[in-house]
Amino acid sequence: MVPLMEAALERAHELAPGDPVAAGLASYLERHIPEEMHSDEPGGAVVDDLAALGLDPVEVRAFPTTPQIAELVAAQLAWINDDHPVATLGFLELEAHQADRATVEQLIEKTGLPREAFGQLLLHARLDLVHAKDLHRLLDLLPLKPHHEQLIGLSALQSMLLVTDAFLDAIEDTSVPLATRP
Repeated sequence: MVPLMEAALERAHELAPGDPVAAGLASYLERHIPEEMHSDEPGGAVVDDLAALGLDPVEVRAFPTTPQIAELVAAQLAWINDDHPVATLGFLELEAHQADRATVEQLIEKTGLPREAFGQLLLHARLDLVHAKDLHRLLDLLPLKPHHEQLIGLSALQSMLLVTDAFLDAIEDTSVPLATRP
């Protein structure tokens, strides 16, 4: 998520002098990117959660990217660079749909997995309520044209589809015992 937001921020800065949508997006991303850095490196906090399950952090970092996530990143980068970085807001809309704390607590109880493995889910169950409000406020304030709205919508729909497909593939992968699946 952070590298995509950084790419969108860079492109927004390029467009901002004559583009009020890009200027508003840049201002938002400058505030939001630091809020998403939960460790020294992007994704490091998720690796820590997986390490709490007994997975080796070095091996986790070496896991190949799923085809769906590779496609999601490629599409986002294409929209950012070839169309408009505001497309990233559709991808970020996924943040607005995190599990609530009660659901995460139930997941911890039902799986019997260590609480430490749910650090990011617990954190985002709290933080993403605020992040969603900020994102929706931004969407209301930006002077979006129909083209921007269509791009954001397409980005959101494709992001949801690809993330869902990646999760379904992970669930269906019976070659890895459930307790050790990333």
